[in-house]
Amino acid sequence: MAKIRICVLRWLILLFCLFIAPAHGQNGQSQGQGSDRARQEKILREAASRSLNSLGVFYYEDRQYAKAIRILEDALKYDSTSENIRINLAMVYLQQGEFEKIIETLASSFKISQPDQRSLTALAVAYFALGNYDQAIPYYEKLAERDPKDLLLRLTLAGAYKLSGNEAEKEKLLKQLPNDELTRAQYHIILADAHRSRTRVPEAVAEYEKALSLAPKLSGVNFWLGVLYSDLHSYVKAAEAFRRELQINPQSADASYSLGAYFLSYGADVDQAQHYFQKTLQLSPNHSGGYLGLIKVQLILGKPAQALEWAQRAEEKGATGEEFHYLKSRALNLLGKKQLAERELKIYEEMKNTQKNTR
Repeated sequence: MAKIRICVLRWLILLFCLFIAPAHGQNGQSQGQGSDRARQEKILREAASRSLNSLGVFYYEDRQYAKAIRILEDALKYDSTSENIRINLAMVYLQQGEFEKIIETLASSFKISQPDQRSLTALAVAYFALGNYDQAIPYYEKLAERDPKDLLLRLTLAGAYKLSGNEAEKEKLLKQLPNDELTRAQYHIILADAHRSRTRVPEAVAEYEKALSLAPKLSGVNFWLGVLYSDLHSYVKAAEAFRRELQINPQSADASYSLGAYFLSYGADVDQAQHYFQKTLQLSPNHSGGYLGLIKVQLILGKPAQALEWAQRAEEKGATGEEFHYLKSRALNLLGKKQLAERELKIYEEMKNTQKNTR
């Protein structure tokens, strides 16, 4: 990657040198030279933006999203009128859930003259995710016109009609779609997801329950239902939902972790908690929650050395959150390693204060 950046810089320097001409000191040519320099600057800026755009796309494809965003934002500084760069940047924002930035990039400070499938999708999803359903509708309508056979797309449009209060259009569209139980369940899941993303918990629960009444074996629905039951402090119902999710999808690491968290915090069963946390890591070896859960289990059992071992494994997997540093500090303190414990506690406090200041 460093080599790619060096190559890009070398190419830009070479291109720049091609346009540098020696000054001849002739006053009669000053106006012509001025226009030539403006033209040369434009060419160089466009060349720089194209190179940065390519580098940003490279980072995106390499899943280095923070780098991709930074590079594409820089590319836009060199050529703010480039629709291709704006759309590429919007797609990275979409992947990262930066919905306000999508709208700013494609619809607020600059209007895309000829929206393509990607820009329409980014704007539709952004407005829908932010709860601006009436503004999402025109983009979903255009997408549906382009691909009328996309059932999920048309169900989402029906959901947008419903959530924006347009019952007539919702009913009209739903009558055009299959009336089987799975299709109707998917419609309720779309509504439930929309309510959940806007923290309308009771409404989301009601829609997920409707979906399960139509199609009880749908993967993922019981998991989110369990999360929402937890938000409502209905912990027993949450645990039941997580168990159902594991029956439907035994590979769900998140459902396994959630059951471990239930047994640790509310079920008063450390052995069961340990079982589900270990199962979580079997299903997803990089699951940070599984490591944190096992650290907590060992601390509860009075085994700080084993807790520290799990902390070291978690650190190898990239664990850096404030809870991790707090738990590691506890383990070190119990082992009598006071200086190391104080260092971890200091990191925890700094991270916590930083989080408070960014709210």
